This record gives sequence, structure tokens and C-alpha cells, in this order.
Amino acid sequence: MHKGNEMRSRVWHSPRDDYQQEASLDEADVAMDISDSDDDTQRRKESPILMWKAWEEDYVRWLESVADADTEIDNVNQVLAETAEPPPSLTMPLLRFQKEWLAWALQQEESAARGGILADEMGMGKTVQAIALVLAKKELQGAGDGAFPLPSSSLGLPKAKATLVICPPIAVTQWANEISRVTVTGSQKVLVYYGSKRGKSLHEFLDHDFVITTYSIVQAEYKEYVLPEKQRCTGCGELFDEGILDYHRAFCVNNPGVDVTQSVYDGKKEPLKKVKGLNKDKAFGAGSSTSDSEGAENRPRPSNYNLYSVDWNRIILDEAHHIKDHRSSTSNAVLFLNSTYKWALSGTPLQNRVRELYSLIRFLQIFPYSYYFCMECDCIELIYSSLTYCSVCNHTPFSHFCWWDKYVARPIQAEGHTGRGRDAMLLLKHKILKSILLRRTKQGRSADLALPPKMIFLRRDSLDIKEDDYLKSLYNDSRAQYNTYVNEGTIMNNYANIYNLLTRVRQALNHPYLVVYSKNAMSKESSAANDGGEVKCGLCHESVKDPLVNDCGHTFCRSCFIDFSASAGQVSCPTCSITGFKSSSILNRIRLDDFQTSTKLEALREEIRFMIERDGSAKGIVFSQYPSFLDLIHYSLQKSGVQCVQLDGSTNMKARDIAIKRFNEDPDCILFLMSLKTGGIALNLTAASHVFLMDAWWNPAVEQQAQDRVHRIGQFKPVRVVKFIIEGSIEERILKLQETKQLLFEGTVSGSADALGKLTEKDIKFLFST
Repeated sequence: MHKGNEMRSRVWHSPRDDYQQEASLDEADVAMDISDSDDDTQRRKESPILMWKAWEEDYVRWLESVADADTEIDNVNQVLAETAEPPPSLTMPLLRFQKEWLAWALQQEESAARGGILADEMGMGKTVQAIALVLAKKELQGAGDGAFPLPSSSLGLPKAKATLVICPPIAVTQWANEISRVTVTGSQKVLVYYGSKRGKSLHEFLDHDFVITTYSIVQAEYKEYVLPEKQRCTGCGELFDEGILDYHRAFCVNNPGVDVTQSVYDGKKEPLKKVKGLNKDKAFGAGSSTSDSEGAENRPRPSNYNLYSVDWNRIILDEAHHIKDHRSSTSNAVLFLNSTYKWALSGTPLQNRVRELYSLIRFLQIFPYSYYFCMECDCIELIYSSLTYCSVCNHTPFSHFCWWDKYVARPIQAEGHTGRGRDAMLLLKHKILKSILLRRTKQGRSADLALPPKMIFLRRDSLDIKEDDYLKSLYNDSRAQYNTYVNEGTIMNNYANIYNLLTRVRQALNHPYLVVYSKNAMSKESSAANDGGEVKCGLCHESVKDPLVNDCGHTFCRSCFIDFSASAGQVSCPTCSITGFKSSSILNRIRLDDFQTSTKLEALREEIRFMIERDGSAKGIVFSQYPSFLDLIHYSLQKSGVQCVQLDGSTNMKARDIAIKRFNEDPDCILFLMSLKTGGIALNLTAASHVFLMDAWWNPAVEQQAQDRVHRIGQFKPVRVVKFIIEGSIEERILKLQETKQLLFEGTVSGSADALGKLTEKDIKFLFST
């Protein structure tokens, strides 16, 4: 189906007439490869059927034609015959597989999909390939010929020539630098749209070739300019989104006249209209015109254009797995942006569940898999709420179904890799992914890349006696608490609490300090002491009077703290000011004079010593999912004279750039300490050749991302990866879960039939659950 601006506008409205007209024009282009014969046409004229039923019949016929096609899909590591040469404005030569991508991507933008998924393994140059596509298409369209800006045919938005790049904050500078590095100087205008003072005029938006922003900025502007303001229920006073408020009022016991026995779907009441998310006046910079909520008139009205004010030429999602949860506000925020072409870049488009693929397919608006259909009419919607009547056809939510759920997710979840589940797997691999996804791996295209080898070592250590005793005590306490939830039948209601119990056990495997000196533990200790024990003030060192506890956990007499703040001229923690650590650091809560090491700390120090002995110029990256553990590592290494820099979620963009520059350029700085979530994506750190993974994560994709910050194009040394595991602990079970998820990834995205054969039916059902 053609996916121009008119189809994309159905994110906000889906007129039945427009849909039928477009469906009749583009039936041959839909992803199901519908091709009506003369007999089919005559049959439909004599007995009209709903469009979704016709597509279902075509799906059944397609299944019959590929009944025995349980083979590997051929878009993984396949050497494509057709290549495209990069445009002259790209100064960096492309490798063979990158030229294949360029030819394939140009064809995709002319197809019904108008985009796709580039799922090359991390470190294979996805950024450069995306830049090459933009430049090549610009050359084909004719640069500077006055074609932009043009009014949009759907929403009347100004049409921009720019490609909007959405990426994690840590990748913003890298994208800007990469565009500058691989293009002719001055040929590309790049706008970094980030920070609190990011408001731009329409002219500034339209005058650039690339606009680079972050997922958090898109989400913020979605909430500010697109979503209607929440409205207050007159009964209970709570705030609700528009549309949900009507549903809430029907059941709110504080709302006069509510009959709680009356069904909201029984047809006796006025149907609850669903309010679509886009508020056009807000998106165009005119402020809200729909909200009557309390205080709305006092909100500042936006005076500048925003990301939703423009119809972009192209949207590129870098690290596209950021929208893996289709129910999240980030996923919806990206979905509401307008563009002609859409691309998703991710080496790990699937990490935990196959549902994560649906988020990318919905972003690309692949028809019909992304959409909701009505069983009673030809209504079609991209976003649907199960709480309200359909805003297009007024049929109940029970009359609507999502194509993905009906034909892919539910059959596999119910039957695994047999029966209808096998049919759904064939559809996913050989019809959906084959038509929109291109993936190459380093091993598969090793001849092009000529990368040095990557060696992964699993280091198993045993806890010493003190650590083991503490861990057993902690585990027994956690197990007792878990059994309480089981006996009370409240496991699902205490999911967050159970996860916290599990996290404490995993932290103790790294270092007992992470549990003993956590903020929660220190807060409980202070509360207990205040109830009956004695706490010393951090300033006067006497028994605390009128205690004041800072966020960092340090306790002072209120009068002492006020006097200190007045004399210092600023409100800060005295203890933290003396130590020099940031206020949130665990080091402020530890008695550093009596600092004790741990099994994993000593194992890391030993591996660092081995690294230096093997190669005096070698550098390494240390990953942990716990920033507090990075603080402990940093302190311990600095005491030993090892210079390192650190990066976690609290590091601002300027400090990130300084840390990265120092690590890359300072030969004395040999270690980069990174949180797995923040530093495991969108970084090029080929200055390092060693990777140390201090704790196992639940899915292998995250760890793979971290390793390939080092093992990527530009690396000339063999890469050594060390994973630290405590024998006999929960980390051993996490490794088994990683193996299961890796097989799922290989069986779907990588198309390996053998990989799926290694999974049990229980595994497949679990990994396809929502």
C-alpha cells in the first residue's frame, strides 16, 4: 500500500472513503502481495466482503504456497547482485556490503514500504550507510532546485528537505561529527536540536539537511504540543487524559448519578468517543484550544515551531530498540511525527520478546500488520484504545482486532512452533521481515570487513567466606519475603518488590557495600536510630538533635546544617563537600578509611594487570549496570594509581564529550568505566581493545551492544572480552536465559530454522508473550 502523507495522516484520522479509495488504488502494493484475479473481482462484485476478509483469504493462499518453506530467510548475509555507488558529496569509500545496502535502500524508498529496518550487527557502519542514503537521494532529487519547502498534501504542514535523526543523547555529538567527517566540507547543514533553549523558527528547520535530536526531546514535545492536557474529574478530582475521562466518569463512585451496574458498552448510553492524540493547534505552535482543566489558561503557550510542526522528508531512528515497548509514550511520540520515508537502525531489533518487532513495524506503518481492523466494517486505525468506542465507525472495542496479534503473536504464543504457530512464524520470517529488513553480521561479511578476531572469556570466581555468609543471609531474607507473597497470593501485585529483592542479591555478588550502603538501607538505619538508637551529627559529632537527613544519607543537626549552609553560601552536604564526590555517590556513605575490596573487584584488578602485561598500550572498558559499583571500582583503581574516566546516566553531554576525548587521546588514561545502559550504545571506542563485563544482564543483546563499542570498523587489535560470573549464583541462571533469547533472535531476525528447533515449546510461548 502506498504510504505517502495521506496514509500517515491516519495516525490522527482514518476517513473511510479515503481508505477505500487508497486501498483500491494500491491493493497490488500491500505487504501481503494481493493480486486479484478476474474471477476474484467478479466474485467480490456479486458478493461484497470486507477488505480484511479478502486479505485473510490471500494470507491463507500464501501459506499454502510456502507450506514447506521452513528455511533460512535470504536477506541475512546475502550478497546482493545490485550495488549503488556513493554520491560525490560522500568522501568516505563504502565497502561492498554498504554499497549493496545503498542500492536496496533506494529501492525500498520507492516501494510500498517507503523505508525499512537496517539490522546490521553493531560496529558495521550503520551511521555512514544512513548518511550515504540521504546524500544519494538528495542527488537524485536534485539539490537546491527549489523543491523545498512544499505544502504537505495531508495536514498542510510545511514540507522540509531535512532528515530528522532521533538517537540517544550520547550519540548526538557522534552523529554531528560523523556527518562532518564523511561529507564534503560545508555541503551539509546540520542542526542539533537539543537542550532547554532548542526552540527554532520554521526557517531554521527548513534550511537544514539534517536535524539531530533525542528520544527524550521527542517525548517531551509530544506531551507538550500533541497530547491534550489532562482534565479533572468533578467527582474524585483526579486528572485523566481526554477520552479516558469519559470512561472514568461512567464508573466513578463520587460522580453523582453513576450506576455502577450499567455497562459502558451496553448501548443504552451515549457511546464514549475516543479523542485522537493530536491537537493540531498545539502542534502548530498555537497553544491548547481543547482543555478546560484547572489552571490551563496559565500555561505558557509555545511561540516557536516544534518537531511536530513540520512534515519531514525522512525520519531515521538510531538505536531503534528504544521504542521496543509499543505502549510507551516514547513509541507513540515517534509514531506521531510526519515524514515521507522512515528508517529504523538497530543491531538488536529484538531483545526480549517478539512483540518488540511490532513496535518497529508499527513505526514503519507496514500494511496490514501495523493496523487495527473492524470485523463489521472497513474501518482501519493505527492507534486504538480498548477503553472507548471507535472514533471512526462507533463499533465497540470488541469488534476490532490487531492484525499482528491475530496472525502472528497469539498463534505462536498459543501453539509455539506447531500448527497455527508455525504458520505465524513463516509469515513473520518469510513475508514481513524478508520484505523490510536487511541484516549482515561481521562473521558473514568478514571478507569485506577484515576485522581482527573477538575472543570472549567467561571468568568464574567463588566468593570468600565473609561475602558468602552475607550473601546466604541476604538470600534467605529475600526468599522468606518472596514466600510471604506466594502464601498471600500477591505475587503479581508485588512484582516491583520481588524485582528489588532480586536486584539486592545480584548487587551483593558485585560487592556487599552496594546493599549495606544503599540509599534505602541508610535511610532505614537513620529511621531506626532516630526511634531508639544514637546518631552522630556529621558536623558537631554529638548526638543529633532535630535530625535532617540529606539525599546522600548523611545526617546532621538541623541547626548545624543551617549554620554551615549560611557560612558556605550554598546548600550542600558538608560531608560530600569534604570528600569531593558527587552527592549521590555511594562513596559518601562509606567509611573510606576502612574500605574493603570484593571478589569481583580483585578479579578485575587481576585482569587489568594481565592486560598491561600483554600490551603496554592497551586500553579497556569496564561495564556494569550499577553506577554505584562503578564508583567503587573508580575509587579502588585510583588508589592503585590507575587513571580512568567514568560515564553513567547522571553525566551531562559536555562531560561525556570531555571523558570520551580524554580516553581516546590521553595514553595514561587506560580505563573507561561505563554503565551498561548509558555507555553500551552509540559509541565508537576503538581506542580500547579489552572489554570487562562485571555483571550479567537478562538479555544477550545488551551485552553484545557493549562489546561492539570496541569490536567495530576502525579496530586493528584483537578484542578480548571478559565476563565475570560468581559460581553457583543466580548469574549462572541468567546465562541460560541469555542462551534462550539468543536462539530466538537467530530464529527470527537472523532467520535460522535450526536455532528455533533448539527451543522448547515452553520457551517459544514465553518469548512470544506480551
